[in-house]
Amino acid sequence: MSQNAAPPVGPFELLILDCDGVVVDSEPITTRVLAEMLGELGIAMSCEEVEHEFTGHTFARTLERVAELIAAPLPQDFVPNYRDRTFAALEAELRPVDGIEAALDLITIPLCIASNGPHGKMRKTLGLTGLLARFEGRLFSSADVPRGKPFPDLFLHAARHFAVAPSACLVVEDSPSGVAAALAAGMSVYGFCAGTSDARLLAAGAHKVFRQMSDLPSLVARMQ
Repeated sequence: MSQNAAPPVGPFELLILDCDGVVVDSEPITTRVLAEMLGELGIAMSCEEVEHEFTGHTFARTLERVAELIAAPLPQDFVPNYRDRTFAALEAELRPVDGIEAALDLITIPLCIASNGPHGKMRKTLGLTGLLARFEGRLFSSADVPRGKPFPDLFLHAARHFAVAPSACLVVEDSPSGVAAALAAGMSVYGFCAGTSDARLLAAGAHKVFRQMSDLPSLVARMQ
């Protein structure tokens, strides 16, 4: 585990988790599908390049960026095809992030999910992994606010729902965009780097990074 120069503050009263890559292990799947579809449009990008370019952004921004890369409007069937292929792959392959269920069982403060993804996608992925019941009534989407990550709106919206001050919130993110949003909201943020570079998350400003979800309960409790 590494630490940024600016330490987190505590005690924490609310834990805010990103969904994709933190709770459900969906990002390798969706990244692969997007890389395949970009290839069909003549844009050769590896899964690592797609992850670096797109992870953490809203779907709307992803579509804008794809259009920029192909220098043309997207084909009319691109979005429905992407959703169909993504959901089919998720249904076949999706699993919870390793260790997340045991970690959630040990965390005693209130927690929620705040994702740039739409509510429908969150409910789909959490349902497929058997985690939806844990987060009913505690799902927040960029669709709920004027601006998604990297802006702070989504995290501030979640904090207001629980009547918790931003300074008492801990965010767990796996993308620089999410880290930036948490910092802009005035919250502490830990980077989960099992599937990404710890250097990227630290460079974005994460206060700590960790690779095993089993470490999270002690990291939260340490600040109580």
